[in-house]
Amino acid sequence: RLLGMSRLMSRKGGQLWRQAAAATPFRRFLNSGGDYLQQTKIPTYHFQDSLPRLPIPELEKTASRYMKSAAPLVTEAELVSTQKAMDEFVSGVGSKLHKDIVEREKKRYSSFITDAWFDMYLVNRDPLPLNINPQLTIHDDPIPEKNDQATRAALLAYSTARFMRTVDDGHLKPDMFHTQKCLGGTGTGVLSFLNGKGGTSQFDTMCAMTPKQYAFYMSYVYGTYPLDMSQYENLMHSTRIPRKGKDELKKFKRTKHMVVQRGADFWAVDILRDDGKVVPVGEILSALQLIMKAPLNTTTSPLGVLTTMNRDQWAGAREELLSVSSNAAKLDMIDSALFAICLENYTPTSYIDQQNTMLHGDGRNRWFDKSFQYIVLPSGRAALNFEHSWGDGVAVLRCVNEVFDDSAAMATPSPSTAKVPPVKIELDVPASVAATCTAAVSAFDKVRASVETSILEVPGFTSKYISKKGLGLDGCLQMAFQLAHYQLHGHSGATYESANQSAYKHGRTETVRSCTPESDLMCKTFFDKSASTAQKNAALRTAVKNHGTLTREALMGKGWDRHMFALKYEALQNGLALPGIYQDASYHRLSDIILSTSTLSSPVLNGGGFGPTGSKCYGIGYTTGT
Repeated sequence: RLLGMSRLMSRKGGQLWRQAAAATPFRRFLNSGGDYLQQTKIPTYHFQDSLPRLPIPELEKTASRYMKSAAPLVTEAELVSTQKAMDEFVSGVGSKLHKDIVEREKKRYSSFITDAWFDMYLVNRDPLPLNINPQLTIHDDPIPEKNDQATRAALLAYSTARFMRTVDDGHLKPDMFHTQKCLGGTGTGVLSFLNGKGGTSQFDTMCAMTPKQYAFYMSYVYGTYPLDMSQYENLMHSTRIPRKGKDELKKFKRTKHMVVQRGADFWAVDILRDDGKVVPVGEILSALQLIMKAPLNTTTSPLGVLTTMNRDQWAGAREELLSVSSNAAKLDMIDSALFAICLENYTPTSYIDQQNTMLHGDGRNRWFDKSFQYIVLPSGRAALNFEHSWGDGVAVLRCVNEVFDDSAAMATPSPSTAKVPPVKIELDVPASVAATCTAAVSAFDKVRASVETSILEVPGFTSKYISKKGLGLDGCLQMAFQLAHYQLHGHSGATYESANQSAYKHGRTETVRSCTPESDLMCKTFFDKSASTAQKNAALRTAVKNHGTLTREALMGKGWDRHMFALKYEALQNGLALPGIYQDASYHRLSDIILSTSTLSSPVLNGGGFGPTGSKCYGIGYTTGT
């Protein structure tokens, strides 16, 4: 298995689509202005009751898009068979399944893919590291002395607690995409005087004054699209609990501590007071320094490695742990933590080694089930590793951006005695679980050794350069991936690119199928010795243009992947036999992702990446500089 990562270079410009929490705050603490990162005139969740629904595509159009994606991956004979299976599906059971989804969605205000998508993650039995959890590596603090390991961890914890308070009390500015052209981006008509006013004080006042159920429409008048803020409901104080058959995404209330891992030990450190106020950073620093003064424990069973296992196997080991009555409350302390911090004792020897450490490490001192965990190296370099079922990368990126900016603006803290000292969480480990840990260590060592990490940097291949050539930036990069795979293997491969749908209520992602008939023809043209430069140029431009169209369609809810997945989920939920199209060779080939690609860009990121989704997969994280 090959894991490809690209160095994430800082890039300014472009409004990022981000997400935050939509649910009512789990607890309204005493107001404390100093605990907030920011104040906002428009409340955090103001647009949630008026966001548009994710449209359900027409079944016939989904079928047509599916066939185009299948064409470069199957033989001509297989494509004929696929067309027959699809025709039977559209005219038969597919039509009924589609109508059932449409009728059900009329009765609720959500997204038609929400339930199926959560289940897809939670039913998956694959281990979380490499298969599910990505990581984002954060730049060092600009003040060198703040990159002491304990100091950096304390600052991140403190700013994260402030971020949580800001979200929970509705003071985080809502996520919005400003087109700066009135009427949703048209920029014309009698309201053209509002062009360029999105995000201004006038805009904020008008939207804040508009009742929540109509707020989206006021922002639309200004050419601004509010984004769904629901995912922060599970960002803090939540975890994925292993269960046999299907995991549980569990959220806890009234928690005030984070869990700290160092070696094989777990500690609970309070970062909120009983009244909800944030514990001063000096006290958090003092608690972490106490933890680091304790001898490094590398001899007892490393329970964190259990979270690297197959989910059913981990569920069984967890049941064995819980067979000791005293362990229930201790596991609850880990599960209910606001988030986790790993004080890593290993020092990476290279940039690639660093990326592997942040993505998975040796698995012994991680808790991959937590909604997210910071990994802080001895050098102070830090990363955020997150479990994917509850939310997507752009939601985490908002948290990382805000936390970095807040912590970087602080002076170097001095330790002050913690009012509540750190509490060591010591579980009673049965011999059977200790044996399981030993086996899991060996198994995970083999898994991580089977993954190769590489980094490719191409000087000069920048957004400015591509723009001068009159090509779409993302499409050009995606076509480069297609060419590279074709050169290596002599054929095209199923490709996944994530498109964010947070413009819709409870929106998650859609797949951009970058491998198309146009990209396949481009590859064949490029490697045809008789093809001229002009022919290659034309083929590239056609493929890039088509990719831009597919991306726009995916962002607007006009992809085919989520719709087909929802139809399959509907059939299985109703106890129906799996329709023939899902047993077709094309569906299996489209589901076997060969190029898994994704991009996130932020000035605060030093790197990032994710694992391959299968034995033949390349996991490609990418971005460009200006």
